[in-house]
Amino acid sequence: MEAVVAQATAQAAGSLVVPAVDSSKGIFSYLKRKYGYVRNMGKNFADLQREEKYLCDEEEDVKTRLDRNRLKMEKTRRCETWLNEVVKMKEEIKDLNAEYRNVRKFLCGLCPFPSLVKLGKRIVEKTAEVVSLKNQIGQITVMVEKAPAPVVKKYAKKIEEVPSLNKHVEMLQECLRNAALKRICIWGPPGVGKTTIMENLHDTVGDSHHFDIIFWVTLNTNGNVRDIQEVLVERLDLKAEEHSNDQRADMISEELKNKSYVLFLDGVSSEINLREVGIHEEHKHGKVVFACRYRNICGQTDEDINVRRLSNEDAQKLFWEIVGLHVKDNQDIKPVAKLIVKECGGMPYMIKLIGNSLENEENPAIWRDTLSQLRSPSMEPKQELEEVYNSFKLVCDKLDSYKLACLLYWAIFPSGYELHQDYIIECWRAEQFFPLLRKLGEARDRGHYILNEFVGKSLLEKGRKAAHYKMFEHFQRVALRIANQDENSCRILVKEGEKIREEEWEIANRISLIGLSLSTLPKRPKCCRILTLLLQESSLDEFPRSFFGYMCSLQLLDLHDTKIRLLPSSISSLINLKVLFLNNCNQLMQLPAEVGDLRSLEILDIRHTGIHSLPIEIGRLTDLKCLRVSFVENVVSHNHVGGPRDIIASNTIAKLVSLEELTVDVNPNNGRWNQTASSIAIEVASLEDLSTLCFYFPDVDCFQNFINTSKSWNGNNTLWGGNNFRAFSIVVGYHQRSSPLTEFDVSGCSAEKQLRFSAGEGFPDAILKVLEQAYAFELIGHRTATNLSDFGADKLGGLEACMVEECNEMTSIVDGNHTGGVAFQRLKKLHINNLPKLVHIWKGSIQSESFILLTTLTLKGCHSVKTLFSEEMVLLFNQLQYLQVEDCNEIEEIIKDGSVVESRAFPKLKDLQLCYLPKLSNIYHVSLEWPSLEMAIIKTCEELKNFPSTFQNATRLSVIRCSQAWWNRLIWPDDMVRDRFKDYHQLI
Repeated sequence: MEAVVAQATAQAAGSLVVPAVDSSKGIFSYLKRKYGYVRNMGKNFADLQREEKYLCDEEEDVKTRLDRNRLKMEKTRRCETWLNEVVKMKEEIKDLNAEYRNVRKFLCGLCPFPSLVKLGKRIVEKTAEVVSLKNQIGQITVMVEKAPAPVVKKYAKKIEEVPSLNKHVEMLQECLRNAALKRICIWGPPGVGKTTIMENLHDTVGDSHHFDIIFWVTLNTNGNVRDIQEVLVERLDLKAEEHSNDQRADMISEELKNKSYVLFLDGVSSEINLREVGIHEEHKHGKVVFACRYRNICGQTDEDINVRRLSNEDAQKLFWEIVGLHVKDNQDIKPVAKLIVKECGGMPYMIKLIGNSLENEENPAIWRDTLSQLRSPSMEPKQELEEVYNSFKLVCDKLDSYKLACLLYWAIFPSGYELHQDYIIECWRAEQFFPLLRKLGEARDRGHYILNEFVGKSLLEKGRKAAHYKMFEHFQRVALRIANQDENSCRILVKEGEKIREEEWEIANRISLIGLSLSTLPKRPKCCRILTLLLQESSLDEFPRSFFGYMCSLQLLDLHDTKIRLLPSSISSLINLKVLFLNNCNQLMQLPAEVGDLRSLEILDIRHTGIHSLPIEIGRLTDLKCLRVSFVENVVSHNHVGGPRDIIASNTIAKLVSLEELTVDVNPNNGRWNQTASSIAIEVASLEDLSTLCFYFPDVDCFQNFINTSKSWNGNNTLWGGNNFRAFSIVVGYHQRSSPLTEFDVSGCSAEKQLRFSAGEGFPDAILKVLEQAYAFELIGHRTATNLSDFGADKLGGLEACMVEECNEMTSIVDGNHTGGVAFQRLKKLHINNLPKLVHIWKGSIQSESFILLTTLTLKGCHSVKTLFSEEMVLLFNQLQYLQVEDCNEIEEIIKDGSVVESRAFPKLKDLQLCYLPKLSNIYHVSLEWPSLEMAIIKTCEELKNFPSTFQNATRLSVIRCSQAWWNRLIWPDDMVRDRFKDYHQLI
């Protein structure tokens, strides 16, 4: 440092660094140097200012580096000292600057020379010090990695014992690891465990240290942008007290743009504009996880996960964990406990509430009273459950009146009852909840919209069976409480085991006796107000003759699945009846003539009864909009005179001028139907308003004539594909299968438009016209087709499900050389069965848009196939989830040997089944990642010995079902793989 200063001083003074020759020369040099300090002062001060700027620039660069990395790095103590020295240096220069400004006016000789010399020397020395300080930063370690930002732990309740909740946490962890998923939503009704899942995920992610910083925000009902910003500003240690929301958003965004972070938002009740918070899509490493009650409330998200109720097993575990296992064996408590857990409906919140109230309780009377309170919400239930009531009512209060009526109608059904979407919509229609919708099809569309909204708001959930819905059990109790709390409103009477008193008939508007053991009914109950009567699935076998005498207001009567043998003549009193369900009443052999008096009837379902002929009185029901009937058995019925009776009397269908929906289910071997189908089809073709048809046409000529003459099919309705048909299930021809009927699952199709063409030849024009509008297609026993391309690629483009079975000439499903364009771009399910000449699924060139949505593929009984997938096909099947290959004698490999495919091929495949494949020796020649595979079933594939090597990277594989003999012959790449797979092995 001193040497640098000396050198700089000498240069500034203009001295020559040479040895002194004599004293006179030394004095001369000394005086010259002193004079140089004064003479060069202006230049030297400019040098000081320049070096100061360089120092300040270096300081700003250091601060910027520190600022950009301050969540991951922290400055060293030496860096802190250097920055302090810079501040001190700038102050000293500031003082020197002031002194220099004061003496500039004296440079003409008015200031004493010694003072000027001192100032000039200090400027030179200070310049050297600035240069030295600036250069020091190059030898200093500016910052070091610091400990991760502290995670504010939620200390969530551990859920390892609740697999259904823990599975959601694991799924969400996978989502956070996926770089493409930035907005993730978990949704479900209150109390289902969303917060518990979020808290477990929060703590797990915090422990992993994969993110720079993690935020948690719990929003109340009035939560807004400012509330979220407050949490983010505090965690980021930003000084933003006086700033507006927009300024805060800019500060937050700037702070997070290069950070990896997760923002957890719990309790979201309305859409949030994240850009207004400061969270932008441009943040490459930022993710947001929402927890909310309604689906889509968070706007556009990358992944939606519906948190459903606990399984019965998980609910039982959680309940007894809270109550205490020592209570479980009490014989008086055990049956009551089972019913209490059922009432809690798999909701962790409810289970905890009730479980805590019964903790260590061994008095059976307390348990029975708790069950009584759960079942009787109208009797002021447990105070703790008022939160559930208020939560439900809050949503109810915001619904339109007709939607509220639809929702509260659910209260008429037993707790936990699952309803098919068509059935509940028909109930709503009967009660005239959509009075302005004249067409039945319009009411169905509105009903689908309402059901979807109710599911989105977590008021309903989808049932176990396709197209079925159910309401959370306690919500049903609450709905009953709300529906019955107004004395002037419709009263609902629901019985679940108790007998109904005769006086109760008089006060009720809706009565539900579903599934009861009914030995007797009142002879003629005085119930003029009753609108709905549900008796389905009961033991009822007969009615008193005058039972319906006072029921002139009845609009819906459901008797399906009862044992009734005939309807009483008093049914003619039901002058306002709109819906009558008699399906599955297999003891009912005929309808009384009085059925013709039901002039208001709109929906009649008599499928799967003992009725073998449609009575002529049906023709009097001119307001009938939906008729569903089946004639399955091949029998001959006789009329009262003794002669044979037509299956449907002539001109009966033609008289039903309001008919919109017709279902005629018949056995293809029914000779009576095959003789009269053509004439019935002509009557059906005359119906102008027909929009739904389920019908069996015995031959192509009959079907072609219908398509040519049908007023409805040839109508013009742009909403439903160019004609009046919104749905159809059409069967043309009959093929006697050589193997058992394969179930054709069309659930998930976006519309109910299904065509089956059996035992045909060529490509009839009528088939092509319907195929163009179909979403599901079955081709059974076709005698000439070599591939589906013969039907035309444009006809296949809309299909979402397809089955090809026992077509003996078919060599490929699609011939890419003859498609003329993309085929199967919307196909989700493809089933291929018993095609003896099939060699390829796809032959020739393949378009990149084909098969891109396929989720399910089954191949059975195709003995000419040797390789299932080409390289091009593998690249397209990114959505495939289920693959089954069975009974294919010649198949040797799944993916063609020599193909070069990505390691993450089949990224969504979850279920793989390979059965009865004697020559199969290879899945693929190298190991793939199989990122989603969970289960594999391998049965009678003796040559497939390299299975472990092919699937050793399948980290989610948890079940391998196979025989012990096959397992013993496997070739293991190493002991580690063997040890991992042994826990997944399950014997078939």
